[in-house]
Amino acid sequence: MSTVSSKEKNMLIVTLVVVLYAVAALLYKDQRASWDKQERIYTTAQKKYAEECDLIAAKADWNEKYTQMCSLMPVFPYDKDVDTHWLNMMDTVASQKALSISRRQTGKEEEVGDVFELPIDCKNWDGTLEALVTFLYGLRQEGAMVEVRQLFIRPGSAPGLLKGTFSLHCAYMRGDVVEESAPAADPGAVAEKTGMVERDKD
Repeated sequence: MSTVSSKEKNMLIVTLVVVLYAVAALLYKDQRASWDKQERIYTTAQKKYAEECDLIAAKADWNEKYTQMCSLMPVFPYDKDVDTHWLNMMDTVASQKALSISRRQTGKEEEVGDVFELPIDCKNWDGTLEALVTFLYGLRQEGAMVEVRQLFIRPGSAPGLLKGTFSLHCAYMRGDVVEESAPAADPGAVAEKTGMVERDKD
């Protein structure tokens, strides 16, 4: 029967220790990767929570701004076609600012929350840079909630003239339009006018 020498025992112990360290290192690596992943998730969640808390804290300010913006937006009945309204406004302002607009086309109405948007693509416009700028500013002065999404400018047919295309998005709201009713007539005035005033009896 063979016996294990002390040298072999030492080698076996050393080998066992190395294996244990290797296993521990692999386990630590896996645990470290998992810890780092969870830490990133926690940091992201904490950041999102802080941002949402800030939004909630600013709720009053956002409500005030929303109310102000809504008061500036035109309101149309649900069954009203708004294409003519926006095209007429655009043509009127363009005429006042000496900007020639042709080949314009309205797109499909889009609903974004409580707000509706109507895209208008202008396939061709001609004028000076000043005319273009004053035209866009003139739309704002008319009370229109308009955003320019695309604007392309090219040299025109004469020095100082430009031409190009642009895309407008007109914002508005839909709802019941309340018309102001005429003030109630004074019953006494109506009676006098119709000769129906009751005279005092002698």
